[in-house]
Amino acid sequence: MKPWVYELDHTPVVIAESSLASPQMTYLPAEEKWCLEADYTYPYDGHSITVLAGFKTDLASVPRPFWWLIAPFELSIAGPLIHDFLYRFRSDPPPDQGSINAPRLFTRKECDVIFRTIMEEEGVATWRCVAAYSAVRSLGWIPWSQAA
Repeated sequence: MKPWVYELDHTPVVIAESSLASPQMTYLPAEEKWCLEADYTYPYDGHSITVLAGFKTDLASVPRPFWWLIAPFELSIAGPLIHDFLYRFRSDPPPDQGSINAPRLFTRKECDVIFRTIMEEEGVATWRCVAAYSAVRSLGWIPWSQAA
């Protein structure tokens, strides 16, 4: 094994304040992305949003100069994962990426509200939830217009 290669033990990170299961993620430094290691399902308003293993995300798109204030991993893991999935596919993910049971089209605002809801469920500090939600409401139109 090369000295810079480490085996992952896949021990889930438990967030004491959270009622949600923790997504199992691996960081891919060459891509600067996180990869989902096991399928993850989030129930929302009578729907079941399932992201399949292999999905890649940058988590929260916090510009590096602001990491001293809010790092991408401080906004929960499930929140950015589901938010990126919904932004990318909105309502009709390819079968090899995931599914939305009780299919429907999610609006950008609803995706942002889900992001905020998950952060709150995960016990993220209120000021971080407000800052992150405000950021995606203000600037989220950029990735939204590039997706799907």
